[in-house]
Amino acid sequence: MLPGNLDPTKCKMSKIIFLNGCGSSGKTSISRSIQYLSEELWLTFGVDTFIGMTPFPSEGPKETGYFRFIPGKNTRGPTMHVESGPNGKQLFGIMPTFAEMLANKGNNLIIDEVLFDDSSLNAYTKSLSNHTVYYIGIFCELDIMQEREILRRDRCIGLSNDQIDRVHQGARSLYDFKVDTSNKSPFEAAHQILGFIKNNPAPQRFQELISISKP
Repeated sequence: MLPGNLDPTKCKMSKIIFLNGCGSSGKTSISRSIQYLSEELWLTFGVDTFIGMTPFPSEGPKETGYFRFIPGKNTRGPTMHVESGPNGKQLFGIMPTFAEMLANKGNNLIIDEVLFDDSSLNAYTKSLSNHTVYYIGIFCELDIMQEREILRRDRCIGLSNDQIDRVHQGARSLYDFKVDTSNKSPFEAAHQILGFIKNNPAPQRFQELISISKP
């Protein structure tokens, strides 16, 4: 079902590069590299785009109800768990519909996501079923991501340590293509992804995921 009064016969099928991976695995830099290297035009947005809409701080004297950070520790070092509140669940739940609206207008998209459960992926498969989606897993060694968190200074230390055991699980691990950024520059990763897209005009994984998610 298309949002609003959009006529499916007037919607142009768009191409979508869906990047799923931990924070600091390199997704944002890869997205920008694809935009620069590709002969096609791409819009990019992701979970950080929506986080940037929220009032900060998200914890403290004024609780916003969007999300809160819960520090912890495991054998690999510090962890930082992000827990969504009611406002956060509502906000981030809009992302598949937002992607659908952009794609239905003929925009090619690069989606930068961190998926923690299959229900989130199912929402995207339903919203983007009329478009060509390349579902790509972005991997990176944990110690490299931990170093990036320290050097970037715009990330909570421990996010990747908390996320690495959850992001590439279940149906979320059924990728069309995988890229490991541990020893690869964003431009190298972007070249690999664009090469895969060029040689695979009809990716199958999202269509298979749509079938899996049907009741």
